[in-house]
Amino acid sequence: MATKTIRIGTYNVNNLFSRANIMQLDGFSSDGAVVLADVATLDNLLDQPSYAGAVGTQIKALLEKYGFHEPKKNLWFTINEVRNRLYSVKQDGSGVTIVAKGRQSWVGWVQLVRDTVNAASTDNTARVIQAIKADVLCTAEVEDRFTLDHFNSNTLASFNSRFFHDMLVDGNDDRGIDVGILSNFEIRSVHSHIDDPLSDNSPNKVRIFSRDCAEYELILPSGKSLWVLCNHFKSKGFGTQAANDAKRTKQAKRVREILGKFDLAKDCVVVAGDLNDSPTSQPLTNLIATPNLFNVVDSLSGPKWTYQDAKDQIDYLLVSKALNDKLKKVGIERRGIYSATNFHGQFPHFPEVTDKATQASDHAAVWADFKV
Repeated sequence: MATKTIRIGTYNVNNLFSRANIMQLDGFSSDGAVVLADVATLDNLLDQPSYAGAVGTQIKALLEKYGFHEPKKNLWFTINEVRNRLYSVKQDGSGVTIVAKGRQSWVGWVQLVRDTVNAASTDNTARVIQAIKADVLCTAEVEDRFTLDHFNSNTLASFNSRFFHDMLVDGNDDRGIDVGILSNFEIRSVHSHIDDPLSDNSPNKVRIFSRDCAEYELILPSGKSLWVLCNHFKSKGFGTQAANDAKRTKQAKRVREILGKFDLAKDCVVVAGDLNDSPTSQPLTNLIATPNLFNVVDSLSGPKWTYQDAKDQIDYLLVSKALNDKLKKVGIERRGIYSATNFHGQFPHFPEVTDKATQASDHAAVWADFKV
């Protein structure tokens, strides 16, 4: 049977058309960490059966902290009141009154405020994807499937880079940063892990994956299955280092457990995505050390960084031995990242990338060729 070279890639696109305002803050912002921590606290308080006593007092304090009693709009989040009211504003504008008695007395939720992504940034995202010419691309930080499909059918099509198939399963992150896939090969099956519990003893609401570890089974031209596990692990920002490291450690361990159902010496399997840590980090040790699993970037002789800080690899294509034995070429596409100095003249960006607002993403895309 004739062999064919296929290219597999992974890319954190930093959203395509709209992004939560809190995510627009540069890097792992300390201001953003405070807001997200308050939103998490508020979410937990609103789930309580009764708002009497300290619970109601804390809800009131958080709403007033973010100016829900003031005419100005809160930049970061709103309260979506679908049925009945959570709160009312005092007539003199001095504060709010919690009118709901508990979770069962109203229907609603906290919703992050979103804004439109710079149109040039969206085009530059397509420009990166056009440049790498992947047959299969794992995508991180995509709003939803409709958005991915629209981007594929319209924006990528205008760059002559449209994929035949696209798929995304909405994950566990309410900020609209899901993992999906673009593929020129038929998608035979999809298996989501959004409900995998943090531990056997944890309630279902405590889930291990911040987004998902979506398993996509694709059909190669030979008829053989290609399994792509798309991931986006817990970030280093928005939480304590100890808690974030612990979460990534458990996520890495769970991915390794999922890999146990494959024969990595024979099956074509890829673990792709933004794992938010370096290959030598403690959280990723268990996954990186999986027998018959290889980090394709290790084959590069030059710099291996994939994030805008130009320090570490945090985006990965970890491939089974069956694929690694057929590895032909590896690349990192960094031209979508803006640097005022072009990273000291070593890594120029596309001419269309003129500043942080127009950069495609703060991540590079990683790709690899295999002769299968």
